Amino acid sequence: MTGKKVDCTGLVLAGGQSTRMGVDKSQLCRDQSTMLEFSRGLLTSLGLPVCVSGGPGGIPDRVPQSGPLGGIYSALSTLQTHALLIVPIDMPLLTAPLLRQLLETGRRLGEPVCYEDCYLPFYLPVSATLVDYLERVFSPDSDMPRSVKKLLSALNGRELPVDDRRSLMNANTPEEWRRALALLGAAGGQQ
Repeated sequence: MTGKKVDCTGLVLAGGQSTRMGVDKSQLCRDQSTMLEFSRGLLTSLGLPVCVSGGPGGIPDRVPQSGPLGGIYSALSTLQTHALLIVPIDMPLLTAPLLRQLLETGRRLGEPVCYEDCYLPFYLPVSATLVDYLERVFSPDSDMPRSVKKLLSALNGRELPVDDRRSLMNANTPEEWRRALALLGAAGGQQ
């Protein structure tokens, strides 16, 4: 994505090692789609261009094994965008209306926005303050925590209430994945 800066880019964080799951979470199937396809589809349904941070074919990590914040840092070194709508690869019950609320609220306020007690997904305006914060976190001599929660706090992010917390459920283990599939009413699971 070079050239003109876009208003907002959807970013799928897919760089984790999936050690607790035992298989690549991006390739787990949910309703005939991989989690990567599902996550991309949610963001595309909102009219956003989509990029993937980490994983095969995604934006490579600038700082290996640095978690979600590292994925965001890596993406921002590549993308020309005014804001990011960031989703993790491991939320099989996430919905487009929940993401739309983050996007619309974040655009209206011009501030980072997430849901109460859930720091992913979130809307993140790109600013000099954000870039400076990330540069400080990832400088070689930094002892600052590589935490999305700390980033949102430092940028005075807002937390929105959410009615259905199940929609924000992470599936990081085979047991959590089976529970998510049961909630979806789906059969099968890993492929």
